[in-house]
Amino acid sequence: MHYRCDNYTVELSVDELCALAHKSGHLDARHPHRMPRAQKCLDQKKLKLPSESDRQTAVVLRNTLTHNGITYMVEGVADAVCEGGALVEEIKLTKKAAFGVGDSFSRLRCLAYLQAAAKDLRSIRLRLRHYHTETGEIKDHCVESAREELCIFFLSLLSRVEPLARDLIHRAEERIPTLRSLRFPYPNPREGQTELAERAFRAIRRGERLFAEAPTGIGKTMSTLYPAVKALGEGYCDRIFYLTAKASIRREAYAAAGKLHEAGARLRAVMLYAKEQMCAHPEGCRTGGGSRCNPEACPFARGYYDRVDAAVQELLATRHGFPKNIVLEVAKKHRICPYELSLDLSEHCELLICDYNYAFAPDVYLRRYFDPDGERGKYVFLVDEAHNLPDRARDMYSVRLSVDGFETVYAKLEPERDDELEGALGGYLMFLNRLGGLCTENRQKHEDGTESGYYLNRAPLENFTEACATLRRAIDAFLKKNEEHPLRTELSELSALLRRFCTLSEYYDERFLTFMELRENKLSVQIICLDPAGVMHSAMGRARAAILFSATLKPLDYFVDILGGGKHADTLELPSPYDPDNFCVTVASAVSTRMEDRAKSYRKVATLIAATISARAGNYMVYFPSYDYMEQVLAIFQAKYPKVPCVVQKRGMSYHEQEAFLSSFADDVGKMRVGFCVLGGSFSEGVDLPGSRLIGVIVVGTGIPGLSNERNMLRDYYENKCERGYDYAYTYPGMNHVLQAAGRVIRREEDRGVLVLIDGRYAEEPYLHLYPSHWKNITAAGDAASLAHRCKRFWENKS
Repeated sequence: MHYRCDNYTVELSVDELCALAHKSGHLDARHPHRMPRAQKCLDQKKLKLPSESDRQTAVVLRNTLTHNGITYMVEGVADAVCEGGALVEEIKLTKKAAFGVGDSFSRLRCLAYLQAAAKDLRSIRLRLRHYHTETGEIKDHCVESAREELCIFFLSLLSRVEPLARDLIHRAEERIPTLRSLRFPYPNPREGQTELAERAFRAIRRGERLFAEAPTGIGKTMSTLYPAVKALGEGYCDRIFYLTAKASIRREAYAAAGKLHEAGARLRAVMLYAKEQMCAHPEGCRTGGGSRCNPEACPFARGYYDRVDAAVQELLATRHGFPKNIVLEVAKKHRICPYELSLDLSEHCELLICDYNYAFAPDVYLRRYFDPDGERGKYVFLVDEAHNLPDRARDMYSVRLSVDGFETVYAKLEPERDDELEGALGGYLMFLNRLGGLCTENRQKHEDGTESGYYLNRAPLENFTEACATLRRAIDAFLKKNEEHPLRTELSELSALLRRFCTLSEYYDERFLTFMELRENKLSVQIICLDPAGVMHSAMGRARAAILFSATLKPLDYFVDILGGGKHADTLELPSPYDPDNFCVTVASAVSTRMEDRAKSYRKVATLIAATISARAGNYMVYFPSYDYMEQVLAIFQAKYPKVPCVVQKRGMSYHEQEAFLSSFADDVGKMRVGFCVLGGSFSEGVDLPGSRLIGVIVVGTGIPGLSNERNMLRDYYENKCERGYDYAYTYPGMNHVLQAAGRVIRREEDRGVLVLIDGRYAEEPYLHLYPSHWKNITAAGDAASLAHRCKRFWENKS
């Protein structure tokens, strides 16, 4: 359904009209409900139909009429028109032995009315023709209806969709126009904010991709959201997708949308979360039971489509913003699935705030918007914290199958009851075991008799995808017959994994790698996405324009290359809006934190931490490359300086434990406190501790990821591609972790703070060229005494 402002007409197809007017039934993940967007013509050439001399096929019918003050233009395609236009035919293909009319007449009655109105017929014949695709048997159901009777039925359907039509009109004529004259919600834009907003608007207008590095303090969220909303008002886009990896950033974007609404923008915004986070059923998706999204297993799926419209209308009538708690509350009231409600609600919103997955992941992207038969509107992607996207993109397009999971399920099958599935799964396991013979690289036999080795190939494994698809079909067929099987959850998970493997196989090209590993006789098969540039370029194409931004995109050409920016991508690097003299950056270059030197560095690092904090009492964060390294230094530091309060990040901290950790950093000037954390973890980015809550950061090491097979494969790939293999695989990802941690210090204009980088490599290339422009007057300290002296002098000057 679409509203045209130029002729004040609501346009929709007959399929849409019938689907919307007759919306009812259950939510069932086994048989997804799809709202028709465009009608497809039936290919009748292969059907053995009786010949009729005046038969016209695929006849387009349309009519424009006004009902209850709204003008509609409804269009449909009749399979055939015969008898001089006095008969309209609808063909239904079936494999069932028995033929039933059911609701099939609804669409046919609409088409008959359009034909009768166009030809000014007082009555018209309707023929519903059932065609058995296997036997060729034909059964016709014919009636004759008066035009007046068909008109009454047709208008009744329009009455049912009237609330949706009025909402479309209200959006186009009243809400969207408020965006054109929208003023920036703050009286004085910060330095750099205007430039970023102008470049973002230009990129959207031109349909480009902009990569922007904008340091903390510029106000990136509003600087990108405001121009996107203005572009929506000007008609350059239909929806805005604000994409981020963190819930805290989603909340910031939602708050910014609220500011724009206060400034006069009648903007609707919804926050989308993963199904597991929204599920209201105690035994549902939260427990890993995705297959329970069906009317038999979940009360919130039962009758979903009978009640969802009332829930959506209630939300639209009372609010302009839809956070998680509001959606959950209304879903509970109407006894419907909160996750699906949020998705259906999103179709009435201009701003969708969600995770990267919803735009880019091959298996969970929003099909209602991006599929060929989806909405396919003019979209804008605002990609926040874009430094996180390269690794996320690789993960989205990589998959790992381990023989363990299949063997576990196979061992639980009962031969007498599960004979058919046991044969299919057993054959698949035999196939996997034969593949293990390919793992000849670094083949080793251990003392316990087990073997290890691996296999690499730049091409897919022959016949393996077909084997996965065959087993998935067998599992799905088995579950359809045995819906209450005790292994249903495990089998559903295997089916989902096989489906993902088959899906990703379709993207396989020279940027992918097959990696098979045999470890202690246990085999795993992986599709590894080495270079996501190709798939991301295609995924970015789902939007008219994309703005990718972060405080740390070093170097910019690396991110443009790896995220599919394309040849015509625009870049922008903005300086910090804060006084660089308020930030003291020092390199402790006499210490090596390389893996082979770490044991010798523990005491030196503990001493350097003490030297840094000795200059001024306050809150500090120290970031380490690993938990082991952190724990070794922590033990020495606490033994040597027992009176210094320490707050320590632990493995696997819960949300409440993380909140408690951050709340320890109070706004209490002059109190000493040192946080020991892991670089790249929960506390090294997306954390806002302004003022005296954090006055210093110490980064131990260069942040490079740990050595691994996968990273080495990336290194080799990019070395062949651009001769910067080590930088692409290790240096750049590591440095962006460092820059994120460093960005925790200066959060406001009045903030003052110190940054200490501990490792000799910081005084060498390529690191010297990766420093932000606002890190001015950076110096090196050869020992703890000179470091303490530099920090002390900085604080004295800032007193």
